[in-house]
Formats: sequence, structure tokens, C-alpha cells
Amino acid sequence: MKHDERFAELDSLSKWQLENDDQDIRGYHVRSRTGEEYGKIDDMLVDKDKEHVIAVRMEDGRLVSADHLDIKHDHVIYDDDRAASGTHYTKVRSR
Repeated sequence: MKHDERFAELDSLSKWQLENDDQDIRGYHVRSRTGEEYGKIDDMLVDKDKEHVIAVRMEDGRLVSADHLDIKHDHVIYDDDRAASGTHYTKVRSR
């Protein structure tokens, strides 16, 4: 698979879906641990080879690694101090 075909935004993958709908964080606000507002998530970037969400695209176009996101009930905490080895990626699959 070509590098440019390996990654895609979840919204553009009509035959893909999240395995756990509770982890659909599109539209969630991203905050720091201290409550500082960073913005809102527009879409989720998928690595189609590994079938994982690897990053989110913010409304302003910034990309944020999924390694540093902690999903809460109605928002996401960006925690850049957390080790990537402890991350559990959001699983996706082709329909």
C-alpha cells in the first residue's frame, strides 16, 4: 500500500467504523489536565494497515497524536506527559 493511501480520515472511510462507538470523540473538546481549552476534534486519522486511530484533526487543522488523549465522558484530556507504551489505540475495522 502506498504511504499516501495508508492514512485517511475516518469520515472519508465509508466502509470503516469504530469497533467501540463510545470512543467516537469527533466533536469533543480537548482540554489540558488543568482545564485549559485547546479546541474541538473535527475528525480521526486512521492507519489502515494497523487498523487504529493514530491521531485526531482539530477544527483549526492541527493534528494531535492519539498517544496523548484520555477520553472522558464529554471531553478529551490532552496529557503529553503520559508514556506512549501505555496507550490503547481505538480499534477500527472495515465493514
